[in-house]
Amino acid sequence: MPNPGIEIIKNAGIVGAGGAGFPSHIKFDAKVDTLIVNAAECEPLIHVDKIILQNSFERVYEGLRIAAGLTGAKRVVVALKGKYKEAIHAIEEFKKSQSLGSSGFDFEIFKLGNFYPAGDEQVLVYEVTKRVVPEGGIPLMVGTVVTNVETLYNVAEAMEGKNVTDKFVTVNGEVNNPLTLKVPVGTPVKTLLDYCGGIKIDNYSVLDGGPMMGKLIDEKTYAVK
Repeated sequence: MPNPGIEIIKNAGIVGAGGAGFPSHIKFDAKVDTLIVNAAECEPLIHVDKIILQNSFERVYEGLRIAAGLTGAKRVVVALKGKYKEAIHAIEEFKKSQSLGSSGFDFEIFKLGNFYPAGDEQVLVYEVTKRVVPEGGIPLMVGTVVTNVETLYNVAEAMEGKNVTDKFVTVNGEVNNPLTLKVPVGTPVKTLLDYCGGIKIDNYSVLDGGPMMGKLIDEKTYAVK
């Protein structure tokens, strides 16, 4: 019989929000000993994970608690770069306020070095666990599930009956007012650029996904996915 939590995640349409889009109900239906939250956010100029952790960690925590329960993970790790001081402070303050060290569901904070690509799954798993994911393999092969900050936020929302209809995005670079926003899926990129005060230069290109791994898009026809 399907797990009710897995069915809720499936029906809410939750997929990996970090870019790969892997169905989360499949990932969380696995049994592992380690669950890692990938908050490394390696792409320059992208701040979605940091903003969510700083402002809405209680939602991420609820999703993390649910994911750990579904996977059976005994070690639960939030991994982010040590330079993300504000996000780390927000997480530590939450832990203190909830007295997580003495009772209830707990997790650890793992501070990554400032290198690229710290957020690559194979690299991240090795940094946190010292396990080597086989070439061409996935973390599940070494008893680990890696998930994204926004994915866990969406899991918490799904448990309250909310389907995935919004997406967190950072609009940055040569715009007049760089922002990280929560917007409806399907919002035209041109609308986001206008909302952020427009573009400051005449000769420009627009990337979806960041300057390192992003792809060139036409802001007039491309929409948030």
